[in-house]
Amino acid sequence: MKRFKMNAADKEQRIEAADVLKGIALIGILLMNMPNFYSPASYYDHNLLDGSRMNYVANGLVDVVVGQTGYALLAILFGFGFMKMFQRTYERQVSFTPFYVRRITALLLVGAIHALFIWYGDMIVMYSFFALMMLFFQEAKKEVLLAWGIGIFSIYAVIMIVILTAAAFVNEGETAAGIHQPIIDQALQAYGHESLVSIFHQRLLDWYYAYNLNTVPFLFLLGGFMAKSEWFEEIEEYIVETKWLCLISFIVYAASSVLPYVLDHNVATSYIHDTIGGTAGAIFIVTLVTLAMRSVSIQKVMQPFALLGRMILTNYIVQSIVCTFLFYSYGLGYYGHISIVEGLAIAGIIIFIQLLGSRIWMSLFSDGPLEKLIRYATYGRSR
Repeated sequence: MKRFKMNAADKEQRIEAADVLKGIALIGILLMNMPNFYSPASYYDHNLLDGSRMNYVANGLVDVVVGQTGYALLAILFGFGFMKMFQRTYERQVSFTPFYVRRITALLLVGAIHALFIWYGDMIVMYSFFALMMLFFQEAKKEVLLAWGIGIFSIYAVIMIVILTAAAFVNEGETAAGIHQPIIDQALQAYGHESLVSIFHQRLLDWYYAYNLNTVPFLFLLGGFMAKSEWFEEIEEYIVETKWLCLISFIVYAASSVLPYVLDHNVATSYIHDTIGGTAGAIFIVTLVTLAMRSVSIQKVMQPFALLGRMILTNYIVQSIVCTFLFYSYGLGYYGHISIVEGLAIAGIIIFIQLLGSRIWMSLFSDGPLEKLIRYATYGRSR
């Protein structure tokens, strides 16, 4: 294949709907991450409440409405971005793999610094490793991408639901709250009161517990399928299918999200809530935004979210820096002293500032700071 240096104009053609989805994903991720910033919420499961009805309702609303959709949505967009990059380099007869490996290496370095020195909940490292998997599918037909994705997801999900349902019956009557009490106490002590070294050690432990990886291959492959189908560009050709998919995914998303509250919180219903609900929720948001963005007036309303999404890497890292400073001992030290409602209020303030800040920054520059760094590492120069 012919090799030559890409021109800046060739590197990326913005797709407004994809940028809007990135912005929405970033908001969902912050809302879901916030309890883990100010408390060891992942070890308490759903029972991390201070007893007030307002906090209970707030926690339930975020859990049902947001859930894991932000992470799932971002995985779809990772896969979409990979395939778009491949298509554009292939059309211009540019060798794709060197550019892509440089891009992923740069993301891995940013993610590793984030995970080790800022916050354990980093997903950049994990998504970057899965993005390398996409190299095996770069020339696959769109039908192959979809078939592989559905096959991997379906087999794993069925096996896990059966196993976890059996486990829920065996352990009936037990709750998730408190089963990690020593780790909860350790996290409260480390983040709230101890040194940077202790925080570093705790961060490694928390990172180990943080991830549910089984949906990521499907979501990446789904994103690749969307890119090869030219989903956003040719939406009118898929309008009927998109409307049906939007409706079906919403029904599955709603049913899966409320399941733990209708039945009982256990390992099986929590898995269905996170895995099935999060995946269906992401598909619902993708189809809904795609349909809505056909309207010029909706495009104008959604522009702030698009600008937020164009700086998603910078905004994501800034969220972690701000929140760890607010809550950890080397900052203001509010770890373990924030209620759910207060946490949501803080998240709302951060989102508002980032929406405003992204608009101002993008009016002055073509890329966010970290986006410019990744672009330079990938192509050798920025736009």
